[in-house]
Amino acid sequence: MTQEKTEDADLFEVRKKAERLVRRLALSDDTSTLSPEDLRRLVHELHVHQAELEIQNEELRRAQIELEASKDRYADLYDYSPVGYFTLDRQGLIIEINLSGAAMVNRERRSLLRTHFMRLVLPDDQPAFLSHFRTVFQSKTRESCEIKLVRNGTDLIHVRLECLSVRASGSDTEVCRCAVSDISALKRVEEEVMRQQERVLSSMQEGVCVCDATGAITFTNRAFDAMFGRDENKVADQGPATFQECLYDSESVTFPRIADELVTRGVWRGELKCRKGTGVPFDTHLRMSVLNLFDSENFIAVWEDVTEIKQAQHALRDSEERFRAVFESASDLIYLKDLSSRYTAVNPAFARLLDRAANTILGLRYEDVFGKEGSPYEKDVDRRVLDGQTIEEECTRMVKGVPRRFLEVRAPLLDGQGAVTGLCGIARDITERRQIQLGSGKEPEMPRAKSMQATLAQALRAAKNDTIILLKGETGSGKDYLARYIHDHSTRAGGPYYCINCGAVPPSLAESELFGHERGSFTGAHARKRGLLELAEGGTLLLNEIGELPMQLQAKLLSFLDSKTITRVGGEREISVNTRLMAATNRDLEMEAEAGRFRKDLFYRLSVMVIEVPPLRERVEDIPLLVEELLSGLAAELQLSRVPTISPSTMESLIDYQWPGNVRELRNVLERALIVGEESALGTLVPFCPPEGERAEMTTDFSGKTLREATDNLTRSMCVDALRQARGNKKLAARLLGISRDSLYRYIKDLVIES
Repeated sequence: MTQEKTEDADLFEVRKKAERLVRRLALSDDTSTLSPEDLRRLVHELHVHQAELEIQNEELRRAQIELEASKDRYADLYDYSPVGYFTLDRQGLIIEINLSGAAMVNRERRSLLRTHFMRLVLPDDQPAFLSHFRTVFQSKTRESCEIKLVRNGTDLIHVRLECLSVRASGSDTEVCRCAVSDISALKRVEEEVMRQQERVLSSMQEGVCVCDATGAITFTNRAFDAMFGRDENKVADQGPATFQECLYDSESVTFPRIADELVTRGVWRGELKCRKGTGVPFDTHLRMSVLNLFDSENFIAVWEDVTEIKQAQHALRDSEERFRAVFESASDLIYLKDLSSRYTAVNPAFARLLDRAANTILGLRYEDVFGKEGSPYEKDVDRRVLDGQTIEEECTRMVKGVPRRFLEVRAPLLDGQGAVTGLCGIARDITERRQIQLGSGKEPEMPRAKSMQATLAQALRAAKNDTIILLKGETGSGKDYLARYIHDHSTRAGGPYYCINCGAVPPSLAESELFGHERGSFTGAHARKRGLLELAEGGTLLLNEIGELPMQLQAKLLSFLDSKTITRVGGEREISVNTRLMAATNRDLEMEAEAGRFRKDLFYRLSVMVIEVPPLRERVEDIPLLVEELLSGLAAELQLSRVPTISPSTMESLIDYQWPGNVRELRNVLERALIVGEESALGTLVPFCPPEGERAEMTTDFSGKTLREATDNLTRSMCVDALRQARGNKKLAARLLGISRDSLYRYIKDLVIES
């Protein structure tokens, strides 16, 4: 259009020049009056203007050709555009249409001209189109709407109309220009999306409904129907039909108020009390938001039944109140720690023990409350508890400068997802109970024998650290006594002490006794059992007669010594254990290892520090001290009124004896003497201890006899001697022999002993 105006202006200017030149010629009727020079100039100007006119005519011709070509291109774009273009007059008649518009309704263009556009609209959508058509001419702005057009008389297509009123070219008449877009595919996608949404909403556990702007419920899922008692297969008035009918208290909360907030904020959350179809109230949590569907404003509401949660919260509050009551009134010490092992809560009993206010303890660590002694061990126990273990132990703590004994259980605190958030400890003060159990006996005197003094000195050095100790010595020499002595003088003296005789436990039960078992791990395992290695947490475990330990357990014990972890029988989880291990044996473990009866690697692992316990015959200087200590214990055990005394001659006899059974034999002799002798004097002890010569003769006269015959003779002799000493009392004789009464009756019968 700009190019055409420029060309018209140039042509107009050329014409103006030509007219001025003609007027000049007209003014001069007689060219003879012109000078030759003027005449030549005039002819020249005529030639120039003639050339300019020819040039302008050529340019106009070319512009006309280009304009026609441009019109052809614009016509193609107009006709074959993907959008149908309709021009309607004010009566709605089609006065112009492109080919795409005609193809959209599958009609020829000529047949559509002067046809009313209403004839193409689905009858159900005609009112909407008429309203839209009137609005276009009234608003003078671009308006849009969605309707359905009829194609081939039966087919329907969804279209979007973009309409604008304009003046027709060369006229003052207003017409409506319509751009029609086929959105049928888009509608199919939207419908599929809606179906998918309905399937998703129907599968949700929360109740979902869609409300229109008036609060009427237009869609519900199955969870909503079940929650509010709606049943689409029954009468229509079952369950709420509007949002307001869902509410139990319809005065405090109304749908218009919620809708106003939704329009301004886009979302609404809150807790409401609702009613089921039967009128029963229940608690819900509601989330609402604006949902635009098909250009109409709707609201989607998601309801969650929180009645059980509310009840659980009330129950939790009640449980917390009960726990608080127990926490405040318990006589045991109860405390909580966080992941940094700082106290986060302590009960009044804990505060009273320390004579401090509870709030002054919060935020402190163990060493801040009880001192640095034992702090490394406490940190290790806390770390293992925070790793998921539950640890039960006996421990000693300094409370206001006084050592006190506690039985304590520590367990991890878990959140709802099972993650550890801290630990809980419950401790009971058992100081007085332990004192009663241990008694108030005086400290035993130091041994007089130099060999035993050297052994005790070595034991004291070993007690200063947690290294493994192997005690070697003859049977009955007091290895278990020395192990207890090491424990009592070690940093673990406040912890428990356990001892197990590996030879006295059946091999089938040895693993369970040491490592524990899980419930159902074998027949008879009705409950979980903690083994001795766990029970000795923080203390010491003595494995006596370790040479009798089965080979399969030796490997498991070696693994514990290397890793400090165990696995219960039938269990899968490794458990960290902080227990000091000591072993004792009367065998030569090195020879046993060479013979293949004991694992070499375990032998080397146990031989970190070896302590030899001298036999009693090498420390006879200690016999008077041992006799005095043993008699005191036996008198209390036999409930004698006083501790018996021993004559000097009898003591000399005891010192002269070789004691092949060591301290155990000495104790048995003293016990037997107390049973058959007088309470006030034990001068008749020597007859019960045959001289070495007699014992040797009795045990070495095997000439011409088999081992069985010699054994039977020795057994018969000992039974006869015991019956004589017990004056025919078989119960007492069996006790002197260290056997049961049934065994004695069997020997009397088999060996033909007169009783």
